[in-house]
Amino acid sequence: MSRTAPDGGPAASGAVSNTGRNSLLYLAGALMQGLGIFIVQPFALHLLNSDSKWQELYLSVSVIQVGVVLASAGLPLAITKAWFEPDGHAKARAISGFLTIGGLLLGLAGAGVYGLVTSGSGTPSFAIALVAMGLQASVLAAQAILRAQGRPVMFVALSLCSSMAAYVGGLLAMLLFGSEAVVFMAGYGVLVFLGAVLSLFVARPAMPLSHKGALREAIAVGGPVLPHTGALMLLTQGAPFLLAVVAANGVSGDYGKVQVFILGTITLLGALNNAWVPALMSVRGQDRVERMRSTMATASFAGLAIVVVAAAGANLVVHLMAGGKESLVPVAQLMPLAAMGYVLYLNASTLLFADNATWWLSVVTPAVLLVSAAVAFWPASTGNLVGVAVASSASFLLLGLAYFVVARKRAAGGWAPGSYVLCCIAAVAYTGFLMLLPTNLTTGLITVASVAVAVLAGAAWWRARLKRTGGARVKPERAHVD
Repeated sequence: MSRTAPDGGPAASGAVSNTGRNSLLYLAGALMQGLGIFIVQPFALHLLNSDSKWQELYLSVSVIQVGVVLASAGLPLAITKAWFEPDGHAKARAISGFLTIGGLLLGLAGAGVYGLVTSGSGTPSFAIALVAMGLQASVLAAQAILRAQGRPVMFVALSLCSSMAAYVGGLLAMLLFGSEAVVFMAGYGVLVFLGAVLSLFVARPAMPLSHKGALREAIAVGGPVLPHTGALMLLTQGAPFLLAVVAANGVSGDYGKVQVFILGTITLLGALNNAWVPALMSVRGQDRVERMRSTMATASFAGLAIVVVAAAGANLVVHLMAGGKESLVPVAQLMPLAAMGYVLYLNASTLLFADNATWWLSVVTPAVLLVSAAVAFWPASTGNLVGVAVASSASFLLLGLAYFVVARKRAAGGWAPGSYVLCCIAAVAYTGFLMLLPTNLTTGLITVASVAVAVLAGAAWWRARLKRTGGARVKPERAHVD
């Protein structure tokens, strides 16, 4: 069977010809991944029965989430990109090996340094989190290859093993061995380790020096992306830290109770992006323009759909997870608006990776972060959580527009501006309408039920439309797996 060509030849078609089906699989996996903390959090809070223990656990998990993104430094996208180059499979596996080994060494070194700095008296949960962070790098490396191969089922299986299963493992560990944060992290770490082992089997890496130029490319990509990833993580999760510094006690914790509405939004779009990335990276020229037009239209409506569903559920979720503190309802409703800027950022930055122009990332994202911090400082200093949520969503829109300006000529004519602007206006208007409604639980239940009926009706209409048009399905060619 022929190998992958850079112009999206036969071997690439299997990975991109069934983008819609793959998107649904990635989205389902992301939903299950996001539900991990949502399902476990109430039980963990009950078992720990201590704010200090919960804070230790929350910060430990945050160390993993932030650290693994920083440690990967954009290399998963570099792996996917390399896969579509001539003789790219060997290069991709070598970069995967670099990320796997480098991530593990970084995690072990971090745990060692932490132990030395704290003279062994530090929190063991953090040390476990640092090692788990290193193990997660191998999962990301494997998923980058699976994404290029068009194997979403195994991609999702790895996600579940290293996310939801890990959360459940931590909860079971506390039930069996004691309600302590370190016990949770130990159980969590065991499942992450099993996910890392599985990743080595399903998408085997190679030694970094096994392909000439792979190590150099990995360093060239990772260097400029590192400040970008740090800035992006602060855009996503920096608000609670800012509030902790400048606001009254307890305000940061309140914001953290509903931050899942930003993290969940980013997670879902990141999952869908796993289908969009190979679709864009496997083509050039006019084919890229056509594919970008289709991808951006899909991404725009996907962003709107996430806003509709997430904002509708904000009222109910706040009553379930935030002790019914109704003042947090509008904060949670505003957070999903970050989706509209993020979809633009995702597709524009993918083009920069495809064209080896990642140095832009080291400039654009930190600059947006500085502007975002300046805008959010005033509402944060006054404890205005609604203002902080508005500033956060606006920051993601600024991020998307900044990357659009930088990358627009790389797919000129393919950005579907009409669909995107229409979806942005609809998202803002819809959120504004929800914020006019009462914040009581009854309204929350009615809103969720109404949106659920609308979603089911829309799905039924779409299925009937596909039947009338014959589905227009094209049997995908299986991607080559060496």
